[in-house]
Amino acid sequence: MLVIAGGGSGALHALLSTPGASRFVSEAYVPYSPEALEHFLGKPPEQAVSPAAARRLAEKAFCQCLKDSGGKFPDSGKAGISCTAALQTARERRGDDRAFIGIKTGEAEQLYAICFSKTSRAEQEMLLSDWLLVLIARAVGAERGLMLPGSFNPVHQGHLTLLKVAEKMTGLRGIFELSRANVDKPMLTEDDCLRRVAAIRDVPVALTVAPNFVQKAQLFPQTTFVLGYDTAVRLVDPAYSIDWNRQWEIFQTLETRFLVAGRRYRGGFQTLENINLPKGCESLFEAIPEEKFREDISSTAIRTGELDE
Repeated sequence: MLVIAGGGSGALHALLSTPGASRFVSEAYVPYSPEALEHFLGKPPEQAVSPAAARRLAEKAFCQCLKDSGGKFPDSGKAGISCTAALQTARERRGDDRAFIGIKTGEAEQLYAICFSKTSRAEQEMLLSDWLLVLIARAVGAERGLMLPGSFNPVHQGHLTLLKVAEKMTGLRGIFELSRANVDKPMLTEDDCLRRVAAIRDVPVALTVAPNFVQKAQLFPQTTFVLGYDTAVRLVDPAYSIDWNRQWEIFQTLETRFLVAGRRYRGGFQTLENINLPKGCESLFEAIPEEKFREDISSTAIRTGELDE
């Protein structure tokens, strides 16, 4: 079931225009006015365009799917999908043009945020609808995912260029992932996350509480994660895993892959060749050649005013 409020209706049109749409769209609801949104949820949200609203809408849509199927647990891949957006408008609005997308299944909950460039409403609507279709396809296993995790404090050109290079290498459209929890850093607040997301334009950012890659892989099966050398070193270090052997079994089962970019690290430029990979798991990794990507820049260096770490 889809619930779309404020933007993303182009995705609904595209889905319903596909032959056999009734096999994968059970119901759709477009609560465009505040009153309609309140009616669907049973009470008004504190903020209509927010992570909380997207979660509640997806949860309500998922519960409706279960109700329509007689309350049986969704072995058949049922999903509740929500999109709540504030796009370009004639009136003055505080905050960015933005959208939040929630996807709730029997296995996982996914939440995405998108902040838009100041283009026309028609262009924002087209981009939002396009991304909504991509995220739905990945959630139901119809398309492989490409994701660049990071703390983005702040986001910089290296992040943006790396994702573009990964897209060219894989032929997939890439998104970012920001986890509130981090193995080495303090827990972020949701407001902290949204401030960082606001600096990223026109590309979805998955908002998670998944500090390690096993948790990320379980949230996003069939995904290629884009890593820098330093992150890849931690990934293969048993000290960063609760069950090191088990995690590689999980990655293989979930068809997880890792695309690794070289990085200036401890005085030299290090690449995947400098990492001792777990035996039998070498095929999970692929290097990004230095000639395709090298950016000697980091968020830490930007914050401290240094040229490199």
